Amino acid sequence: MRITTNQVLRNYQSNLSKSSVELDNARNRVLTKRNFNKTSENPAAAAKAYKLRKEYADNENYLENVKNVISHFDAVESSTLQMSEITKQANALILEGITSTASIEQRKTLATSLRNMQESLVLSANSKLGETFLFGGQTTDSVPFELVDGKLQYFGLDVSSTDPDVQAKLKKMAGEEILVDLGFGMSFSGGNVTANSAFNTAFSGLTPLGFGNKDGVDQNIVNLLGDIATELEKDTVDDDTMNALTKQFDKARNNLTDFVTVLGTKNNFLEATSNRLDDNRITLNEKIVSLENVDLSEAITEYSWAQFAYNAALKVGNSILSQSFIDFMN
Repeated sequence: MRITTNQVLRNYQSNLSKSSVELDNARNRVLTKRNFNKTSENPAAAAKAYKLRKEYADNENYLENVKNVISHFDAVESSTLQMSEITKQANALILEGITSTASIEQRKTLATSLRNMQESLVLSANSKLGETFLFGGQTTDSVPFELVDGKLQYFGLDVSSTDPDVQAKLKKMAGEEILVDLGFGMSFSGGNVTANSAFNTAFSGLTPLGFGNKDGVDQNIVNLLGDIATELEKDTVDDDTMNALTKQFDKARNNLTDFVTVLGTKNNFLEATSNRLDDNRITLNEKIVSLENVDLSEAITEYSWAQFAYNAALKVGNSILSQSFIDFMN
């Protein structure tokens, strides 16, 4: 089979063009430090990279949500600890007031201090973080608590009302939720968020302070302070009434302490979640880098080889052209 000069030149031109393209690609990989710059260059890798980048972006959103929730919980915990300290001081005054040696004047002074502590508790329960009220449940833009004539109200409702309708409303408000996606696979069922797939960040002040009235005794710790103060102001303290009030006050204090404990547990969980998301960020970033970015030493080696191959092709071309010219002369 006879191979003509034109065939040799066409093959040479085609192969030289391929060498030039390979050299250019190798040069671009070194310059950009990327395995590919367009989806068409590597569709499979580009699809994986898109998925990884979406996971990375979602992880960043979860991490930002966790940080915001941690800040919110820290503020709630700080206010609750403040309320707990107030009730601790109030308990000391109550114990002083119920001793047999306390005079009516001393009891009245103690009662005044307890009423001041009522107001301090309400101020703590109305704490804000930025423009958000911490203990308003789902209603975060309005003052939740107000002390009216010595009795506490929650968004206008008497927290110690014996009206079943009012109590039902308070119970519902105490269980309000504001759900945040922290990367636990938030899903929906019947139009509602599936249980345990999102994190609740809502706090109703009814939970730590208590609400309701049982056997004629307030369950709310703020109202209890007022009731105890009223009893201390009497000329003669009714022992049975005072015992019932102080017993309930101890239960209310324990309820407040339990709330602080729950907050601590949830804060630990949030910190662990934040650490997990930080680890995910590092892992996803490493996967993205390994997929999209070149190994620079390997890329330089490939570029050097492509350059050597191209230069060799040019030398081969000189040989072909030289022979063709001689053949032509002959």
